Amino acid sequence: MVTSLTGLAWPQRTALLLGVGLALWGLADFARGEAPLGVLHVVTGLVIGAAAVRTRVARLVGSLMGVVFLVVFAFGVGEAGGAMDAGIVGNAVHLLVGFASVAVAESCAWCEQRARRATGSR
Repeated sequence: MVTSLTGLAWPQRTALLLGVGLALWGLADFARGEAPLGVLHVVTGLVIGAAAVRTRVARLVGSLMGVVFLVVFAFGVGEAGGAMDAGIVGNAVHLLVGFASVAVAESCAWCEQRARRATGSR
């Protein structure tokens, strides 16, 4: 188990940063009285941040959270004023977080393949 940030691969550090950012965004949502979005952002931020400990876990969680945030984006844009509508800026950030989560998953897969090639195992 990795006990320092320097021992994490760059996609894992990115996942950790993304998780912290989402958790902070969730706290700001609670302060503004937007509890449903606050819950979504805090929970997903904690999940993504906790998943950063292993590349395999970060890959799986990145894939799942990518789908979650892209679906939230679609519902937010499709239902103006609905529960998942975070406004223009919030919806754009949901789209970016969705793509960033997919990028973390893809990057973790790339790091795993590179590590396997370096050790000579399949």
